Amino acid sequence: MIFMNRGADIIERKKGGGRLVLLGLPFFLVGLFVTQIPFGIIPVELEGGPIVMALLLPLGPLFAVVGFILMLSRSGLAINRRTRVASQWWGLLIPMKKKEYNLDNFEKVRIEFRAGDRHSPDTFLINLCSPGSKNMLNIIYLTNYAMAVNAAEELASFINKPIENLASNAQDEEQSHRRLLGRDAS
Repeated sequence: MIFMNRGADIIERKKGGGRLVLLGLPFFLVGLFVTQIPFGIIPVELEGGPIVMALLLPLGPLFAVVGFILMLSRSGLAINRRTRVASQWWGLLIPMKKKEYNLDNFEKVRIEFRAGDRHSPDTFLINLCSPGSKNMLNIIYLTNYAMAVNAAEELASFINKPIENLASNAQDEEQSHRRLLGRDAS
């Protein structure tokens, strides 16, 4: 299940926390440690003197800020079918920026295939599309086709919109192209 039910009329998807906290914690701790070196709080003998200290002065706080943001960044999407509103939010632990979309401005749920390269996987984008596909609201990227179809079906059923699946043919074409080039299709 991709979406969490928060009652009969609201589904929600949240990102952040979890593994990002584990990724950000080392950056944060190293940043705090390095920030203290130029001020003499942690005595360290460094060759290069003032030049090394001048480099450490901005790098320590930079690492600490990056770690802090990684640890505390959160985002989410809540869809309320009773009020016909989709709300996206971003913030540090709590929502700080929020954007709302009227569900009546969208006509369908679309699944698109995005081919990855050698360093990133193929992804399936689920979004809500307005008439003529002028405006789109990105809902989620998934790397598994079956999960993407299930998520799109769950969303379409919840908001009572049709599904447009552009991923099935595109994925087959991409895999055929990779076979022709002699690359693994997985």
